[in-house]
Amino acid sequence: MTIEAWLADRTAPGALGPQAERVAHVLVRAPQFAGYSSAREVAERAGVNVSTVVRTAQQLGFEGWPQLREELRARYLASVSSGELSMSPAADPAAQTLRQDVTNIGALATPDNLAAIRATAQAVKAARRTLVISSGSGAGPAHVLSHLGGIAGHDVQLALGAATGQAVQVARLEPGDCLITINIWRLTRTLRGLTRLARERGATVCVLTDLRSSPLAEYADHLIVTPVESVQAGPSLTAMVAAVQAVLSELADDDAVRASGRVQRMWQELDLMDDQP
Repeated sequence: MTIEAWLADRTAPGALGPQAERVAHVLVRAPQFAGYSSAREVAERAGVNVSTVVRTAQQLGFEGWPQLREELRARYLASVSSGELSMSPAADPAAQTLRQDVTNIGALATPDNLAAIRATAQAVKAARRTLVISSGSGAGPAHVLSHLGGIAGHDVQLALGAATGQAVQVARLEPGDCLITINIWRLTRTLRGLTRLARERGATVCVLTDLRSSPLAEYADHLIVTPVESVQAGPSLTAMVAAVQAVLSELADDDAVRASGRVQRMWQELDLMDDQP
């Protein structure tokens, strides 16, 4: 059972409340951090006060934060092999990061995710146009998806930057179009609102996020959930990029090869590349 599923099993859906949900998100996204941290440190990461962390622990059926932390730590350690724990981040942070990313990618390849990845690719193929929106750290995977999707011959456009500009592009979506929302870590009101509006306009909505309990799941026709656990304070983007690459692999057909060839020839005609003959 994943940590997210374990927490969900201990309370009714929606019973925690917005502040407590922020604490729960920290436990799911960063169990290694939370399993060794004080209530104050978790509160700072979640953006709440210490009493909220304590109340959240009690809502989840524990006497207080120390008891929840102990159980969380035990579940985290049980989920990680002894080989991955043999080297502390202080001893070799690069190796520890790579090991964690391997674990994240392995956890990504679930039957539900694979089905959603294939369905997302089919939605892009069938769409008149595809719009990709994101914010913060999600901009990196969003750029990869739009750039390589365009090279493969699909009308994949990236909408980043000011909310007003993103809203203009979402307003142009019609039934049969596709919206791909990429969200990592914190969810902005703008991203949530734009995803909802795209659904209301009849677009097929595909969501790549790091929590199955994300509010974006409410609007998603297809939901891909990627782990972002990191040995550092922030999230790891590796599994999210891997999910994007998996979608792109499903777009790779004869038409995509021909489209890529046309782009390559155009680059050559324009003498854009320093390494071309």
